[in-house]
Amino acid sequence: MKSIQDISASAEYKKMEDVRQPFHTRAKEASRLTLPQVYPEGDGDTSANNYATPYQSLGARGVNNLANKMILSLFPPATAFFKLGMNAMNIKNSGASEGQVQEAMYVVEKGIINEMETSQLRSVLVEVLKQGIIGGSSLIKIPDTGKPQCFNLTQFGIKRSKSGVVLKIVIKEKINYLELPSDVRENIVTTLTDKEKDGKVDLDVYTLIMLNDKDKYDSIQEVKGSKIKGTDASYKKAELPFIFVPFVDRGEDFGRSYCEDFIGDLQSYEGLRQSTLEAASESARIIYLVKPNSILTPTKLAKAKSGDAIQGMPDDVATLQADKRLDLTVTQQEAEVLRTDLATLFLLDSAVRRNAERVTAEEIRRVSQELEVALGGIYSTLSNVLQNPLVRLYLKRLVKKGSIKNILKDNLELEITTGSAALGRGTEFRSLQTFMEGAVALLGPEGIGKYLNVSEVLSRMAYSLDVNTGELVKSQEQQEQEAAAQQQAQLEQQAVGPAINAAASAQEEQK
Repeated sequence: MKSIQDISASAEYKKMEDVRQPFHTRAKEASRLTLPQVYPEGDGDTSANNYATPYQSLGARGVNNLANKMILSLFPPATAFFKLGMNAMNIKNSGASEGQVQEAMYVVEKGIINEMETSQLRSVLVEVLKQGIIGGSSLIKIPDTGKPQCFNLTQFGIKRSKSGVVLKIVIKEKINYLELPSDVRENIVTTLTDKEKDGKVDLDVYTLIMLNDKDKYDSIQEVKGSKIKGTDASYKKAELPFIFVPFVDRGEDFGRSYCEDFIGDLQSYEGLRQSTLEAASESARIIYLVKPNSILTPTKLAKAKSGDAIQGMPDDVATLQADKRLDLTVTQQEAEVLRTDLATLFLLDSAVRRNAERVTAEEIRRVSQELEVALGGIYSTLSNVLQNPLVRLYLKRLVKKGSIKNILKDNLELEITTGSAALGRGTEFRSLQTFMEGAVALLGPEGIGKYLNVSEVLSRMAYSLDVNTGELVKSQEQQEQEAAAQQQAQLEQQAVGPAINAAASAQEEQK
């Protein structure tokens, strides 16, 4: 296998452009009918592009609605969309109870969610989902610090194995010559034009990522055929900061878009809406016909104002009518059928979630189920290719920052559960609640403390409800200290009691 230093990133990118072209063509057609600014017809997204103007807004509303519903389901606000667990053997070896482990995992989960929110990941993910719905593929970069970055279909090339493993990625970005380090500028100065040297024209920077024979990813950047020193890096598979997100994965290098499956309906609806609007516009024109031998001339008719009196006969003037009402009715009926079908495909007509600031886990679960049924497994696919890698990279990000070093100091193996399974906490709570009701009925309120560890039960129930028990549930040490203090108070009371009685008896005798 060739070293990454010996491979031209720009040459690899050009090879991948040929493979990407059919996907890009379909993406531009879907974008023209939905959100034209996502994949414009010109070369790249520049101020010189003239975006298409669709004759309908259903496509745009559908993409925005579907993306918003998916972001609500995949990444519910202020709620963990994943569960962190620990291997049962590690729990046993650590000596901690399951409730204590769950409390520790809760702290880590909240740390990851907070890091995601503060890094503005949500706004990037909305763009990722729109890219997937329209273009089918996108790439996310999760840096160690700062805001994540989204690359659309036109900014990268990719090569994958038949099983979906990423073998090679090449990213194309723009950079100004004046932003480059001095040593890099010296190496490429002879290959630049005057405009490139002056910074008036940006340079193409390529980032090459390859899987090596050691099952790790090597990365390096290149500009004008010259490798940039200091940009080479190596990553473990699970720690590669680039996440490829195929919306519909059919074993190809690039993913397929959601719109591609019913692009015909979008095209037909666009055509019918165009015909209807143009016919309506033509019907709105008012054209008068004047008899050739009439004393009323077209000039007099055109100059006449409202209320003017002119000579003429009513039969001398008539209005031109297209008489296409029946044809327009058929067109409108067909357009309405397509509108209904497309609204269903984009979930525009569903009312699963109420309009409120806070929604329950049950409502989120219902949205997830609707997405799973309507999108044919896409939701589950995104759980694996998007959610799981995001959690791992943000966990790594927090470890590097030292925020959860004390949690991971024993190198405990973490199990990450995403998707519908992570939303099953309500089921856990109901199971615990049913168990406790049965235990109370069998043992009675007095027997609960004798046979059950109440602190452990409270910790597990709080975790299933996503409630932080820190400083809320008394620890075993606190309970023991309070019990000892209460026992000491009773002993003191017992010691003081006889003395008070003796003093009272002495006073009575003196009287």
